[in-house]
Amino acid sequence: MRGSLLFGDAARFSVRVGAAYDDTRRRITPFDNTAVWQNAICGNGPNVSLPAPNTGTTPCTGLNQPGAATPVGFPTFPGYGTNFTAGSPPISYAGSLIPTAAVPGYLMPGSNGFITVDWNKFKAATNYDALLADADETGSGSSGANGGLIREKVTGTFAEANGVVDVGPNTLRLNAGLRYVRTEQIIGGRVSVPDGRNSTIADGGRYPNTVTFPTTTTLYSKFLPSASVALDFGGKAVVRGSVSRTMTRPDPNAMLPGASFVQPSADTGTVGNPDLDPYISTNIDLGFEYYTGGEGVIAFAAFRKSITGFTVNGLRTVPFSFFNQYGITVDSLTQAQRDALATRANGGSLNDVPVVVQQQVNSDGKLKVNGLEFQITQPLDFLTSWAGVRGFGFQGNLTLIDQKGEGAGAPAVAIGVAPTTYTLTGYYEDNGLSARLTYTYNEGSQGSGTNQNGIPAAAIFGRDYTQLDFSGSVDLGKIFGQKYLPTLVLNVINITKEAQSSYFQFENATFNEYNPGRTVLVGIRGRF
Repeated sequence: MRGSLLFGDAARFSVRVGAAYDDTRRRITPFDNTAVWQNAICGNGPNVSLPAPNTGTTPCTGLNQPGAATPVGFPTFPGYGTNFTAGSPPISYAGSLIPTAAVPGYLMPGSNGFITVDWNKFKAATNYDALLADADETGSGSSGANGGLIREKVTGTFAEANGVVDVGPNTLRLNAGLRYVRTEQIIGGRVSVPDGRNSTIADGGRYPNTVTFPTTTTLYSKFLPSASVALDFGGKAVVRGSVSRTMTRPDPNAMLPGASFVQPSADTGTVGNPDLDPYISTNIDLGFEYYTGGEGVIAFAAFRKSITGFTVNGLRTVPFSFFNQYGITVDSLTQAQRDALATRANGGSLNDVPVVVQQQVNSDGKLKVNGLEFQITQPLDFLTSWAGVRGFGFQGNLTLIDQKGEGAGAPAVAIGVAPTTYTLTGYYEDNGLSARLTYTYNEGSQGSGTNQNGIPAAAIFGRDYTQLDFSGSVDLGKIFGQKYLPTLVLNVINITKEAQSSYFQFENATFNEYNPGRTVLVGIRGRF
């Protein structure tokens, strides 16, 4: 609904109100058959793979010892053939599909100078496609990503007032509004509950955990005001200002219940937090634009954001038995994880070994983000037109950002926000020809929250990155005066083949590196 009022020719005002309702739902269902695949590839090929909380994997040593005898160092499954596995066939081994001696036959030179796996050959030899098709639903995949249900019911109402006031040759534009948002968030996920009968049953005969799907419902509402003003100086320049309050809902993936414990070092696990709150930002923006003629503009902007409730990665130390409530037990771990726990147990119970739990939590303090932006677009016709040349120009923009977390606990930080970024573009557009050469620079920035891999204050950082791109086109129809002739297009991305990389806390500890190479795209556009 809207309405408007006129106050003579110098002022015009309008009011608008409205409402909206959204109901979105997403169900994430991971499937996994990693244990069976590993057993077949390098675990001596047992004929059975037992469900948790029984030992699910045999040591991945590449052993090739077919027969019924249990190899040295392998689980003996003293409870096999009783209780849950009563009547099952005896355990036997077929040998690893890829014994240690055969591994070199599955390696090949990589394009980056490193050895890599001949994936097509490896996949065919290990029955990958059939095992993938037979994978069962699980609470989290082998990567540690959790599955679950996310549903949001959002009701919003708003009222907005707009005004235009003529001040001599200038124009003043006003806007103010208030938005009310009510959110009902339903989060659900698979939780594996241990069977009480297993307390007296030996490994190999234990009953599978009972899978439940609990859901939690969170309800919150916020008022979000905003106001802005812009003064247009006769189409030559504009001064702008605005204040607002905005809300950002937490990452739904961090809210999924359940846990994952996939690190081979068995020292860190993650747990979802369905009680995460949204974070609120109070924003101030100022800007100035000066129009130099045609498409030319020189612009400046400054902004500040003060954010409360920002999410950070929290850490706490618990005994490994903490994960039993999620169906993660000593026997459900890989052999490498059990060995890692045993190393730190000093002869004691593996359930008592301290491990670190990572969980997203709302920060107690504030995150303040201050920024400056500069932009220029300038055709150069005023310099070249005397020689009969038109169409050259340049563009540039620069963004400077400073952020600071305040308060107790892990400091909040906006992830992936570069302190300095800029782009420079030179272009020509005229007579059916178009060409643009763009150089981009991004200063390295923090790419993850702190407390990564269970190490307090440690984070992943991206390194500085530059990229040079070209885009061009030739409009044959315009050049030859035939509207049905096509346009030829050429785009070259990352001309200098720059690599992207990150490091773990210290610059000499490279975390990953990715070189996408140069991409050349050639196209043709036609008219019909």
